[in-house]
Amino acid sequence: PNLVGDQIFNGSLDNSTCTVGLIEIARAFINLDSHPKRSIAFLAVTAEYQGLLGSLFYATHPIYPTHKTVAAINMDALNIYGKMKDITLVGYGKSELDDYLKEVAAEQGRVVKPNPTPEKGSFYRSDHFSFAKEGIPALYAGTGNDHVKHGEEWTRALKEKYLSENYHEPSDEFDPNWDLSGAIDDLRILFKVGYKLSMESTFPNWREGTEFKAKRDADMSK
Repeated sequence: PNLVGDQIFNGSLDNSTCTVGLIEIARAFINLDSHPKRSIAFLAVTAEYQGLLGSLFYATHPIYPTHKTVAAINMDALNIYGKMKDITLVGYGKSELDDYLKEVAAEQGRVVKPNPTPEKGSFYRSDHFSFAKEGIPALYAGTGNDHVKHGEEWTRALKEKYLSENYHEPSDEFDPNWDLSGAIDDLRILFKVGYKLSMESTFPNWREGTEFKAKRDADMSK
């Protein structure tokens, strides 16, 4: 009520970009010549900032039992800055899903790097965490930082500017100057990871020593 002027929080980058990306990945799977061998659920969940309530409800009331759920893939704000040499991974080293991401990223000539700000606890604050707590291996890839033309400092500066000026503000609006070529690259990577998982019969697991592995092992022994 104290805002002057525009009071609409469009959330265009965070997180309408990923809502659109989710729809496009679903469309890509639907249009495949041969359908995946496994079922895929596409979820756009709500109330992340109220305690991951949307993802928590699904993870504890799933359509498919947890011991039959292969993995969860999470997206949160796509790349609007252009093509990257890398792709970041929140929770790097926690599960065998890392290997899937590395393999597909390499096809684009990109490398997988750990999240550069682990102190923010991002792995434990986004919707995939609800699945991890139920033992389901979860993949949460970021956008990358090493811009093909401009390097890392340039990208980090733009991200910091967004966080300080537009994050969770009415000013988070669509900008026709966005370079979505990097977003397309990332969506293709996540689609390919999902496709590979959907065509296999194996179940990737958490790494030894990870806090979620015991839950997964117990669940899979049912």
